[in-house]
Amino acid sequence: MAGFKVEKINHVGIPTDDRAASIAFFRDLIGLEVIPHEIEGNPLVWTRAEDGAMVHLIEPRDGTPAGFHVALQVDNIDAALETVQKAGIEITSGPGERANGQRYFFIEDPDGNRIEIATAGYTIDSGRTVDELGFTYDSDGNKL
Repeated sequence: MAGFKVEKINHVGIPTDDRAASIAFFRDLIGLEVIPHEIEGNPLVWTRAEDGAMVHLIEPRDGTPAGFHVALQVDNIDAALETVQKAGIEITSGPGERANGQRYFFIEDPDGNRIEIATAGYTIDSGRTVDELGFTYDSDGNKL
């Protein structure tokens, strides 16, 4: 048995080709709150439900289409990392830490689907803000 447990689905990342249309759908129609994203250099819009679960809208980068992924929030990321490494599963990205204190790493399931393993976020205030189109700015007002 693993030395960790999945607490909840933290977020799903879904591709978008039209930021304005996606914000109109997820914010204005569905009612999710647009919040600052916590990842450097990615064309993202983060939205959040009242319970904290998020939908991350991911735009294509460098002509590469964005892909779908699910992030599982775990109670002990060090144990999760050790478990997947002992199982011989490749870490495809990370481990890393976001500006809001969230730790993460990415793996693939047996079918090649991208899976993120993460801690809860927002343990650190990154001081970021977001505008009406979901663009995020750092504490100095620089667009990320």
